[in-house]
Order: sequence, then C-alpha cells, then structure tokens
Amino acid sequence: MGNLYAIKNKMNQALGAFLLIVFLFSSHCIANVHQAKVKRCGDVLKTLGLASVKSAFFISGVTLGLTGGSEMAGYVNGTPHIGLSIYFDFEEILSHLDPSDRAVLTSSQKSPHAVTSILVRALSQKQGDSLTPFPYLKPIMASSYFDDSDQPSNMCRHKAIIMKAILRHLGIESNLMTGTIDGDGVRGEHVWLFIPSINQMADPMNNMVLSPEDYESRFHPKNYSGVMRWAKPLGIIGR
Repeated sequence: MGNLYAIKNKMNQALGAFLLIVFLFSSHCIANVHQAKVKRCGDVLKTLGLASVKSAFFISGVTLGLTGGSEMAGYVNGTPHIGLSIYFDFEEILSHLDPSDRAVLTSSQKSPHAVTSILVRALSQKQGDSLTPFPYLKPIMASSYFDDSDQPSNMCRHKAIIMKAILRHLGIESNLMTGTIDGDGVRGEHVWLFIPSINQMADPMNNMVLSPEDYESRFHPKNYSGVMRWAKPLGIIGR
C-alpha cells in the first residue's frame, strides 16, 4: 500500500514544482512582451491569449491525470479516494474507536443519531494544523483523524468529507453544507453536514449536533453551493 501512495506523493510534489516553474516562466514571458517594441496591441493580446490557452490545457491535462492516479491508487488498495487526497480505510478507523462506539457503528440496527454523535465527538478530538507552504500535497488516510499520530487534523472540510464517507458506507444519507459562520467573533468559511433522517446539523469541527434552527441561532450560517463538489481534483494541488 505504501509504495503507491509514496509514488503519488512524489508526483504531487513534482506537479507543485512544475506549476511554480510555469508561473515564473509565464511572468518572465509577460515581462518580455511588455518590454518588446510591438507595433500593435492586438499582437500582444494574441500572444498572451495563445500562451494562456496552451498553459491551461497542459495544466488541466496533468491535473486530470493525477486525479486518475489518485482514484487508481485507492481502488488497487481497497481504500477509495474520497477527495482532497484523503483515502477511506474504514476498518482501520473502527480499530481506533472505543469498543462501545465500534459496536454501534457495526450493529445491524444502526441508530443514525447515535452514529452521528459518535463520529462528531471522535473527529472533534484531533487538533493541530500546518501552515507551511503546500502542506497538503501528501496523501493521507482517513484513519489518521482518529489515531494518535501527529497528522495535522484541524480542517473542517477534511473532517466533513471523512464523516460523510463513513455515513455513506453505513447507509446513512448526509449532505455537505458549505458557507460562512460566526465563530469567536470572526466570520469565516466553514464546512459541516446535514443529516436528513434525523433533521440535524452535524459539525465535527465544533463537536456539535444541533437542529437546523439551533445551528442557525448559534452560528448564523450563510450557505452557498460550495466548492466541496471539486474535492477530488482540488486534492491534487492542495486541500
């Protein structure tokens, strides 16, 4: 398992370096165009337009190729890629839960409310995040958000898509919610979930399971159709 993920990690790092080179080269070319004695503005626009189109096609092709690599790596290892370069290893997640919680998640008669409460509590425990450049190029396992490792795990969108993947695996419907909320006097971007079967908002970042009305009263969310639908391709260049 480790070899495929190590290869993907190297590919992502190479892509990051390549994109930086493309950016620097493009900046150099643009500077030269400005310095050149071009008689017509149309020539400048045409040159820049063609360069932009070629760069966009090339970068898109590389990104799509690496996205396919992510899907293939997850498929081969039996750990599906759920987005943002996170791979879903359910059995390993179970191994890090308390026996009583594990029993709830594996019961043939699952309580959506009990499952939701367990996952929100468990995911909220892991804290810490990295602020280094390109911190999320390295692919990680969903179980790292439940174990005792030093994996930075304090991003709301990571916790939300991991929780959604677990709920989907257990046959419980959930919807990702994206928008801005009020927190500690500052309004910021946030990702959480809505569980239709119990009519509850689940927020694994803030360790809360609330009715939509109570969540509205507590956080004053402003929802929008979010970027989480792009979680898989975005996982190639960052999280």
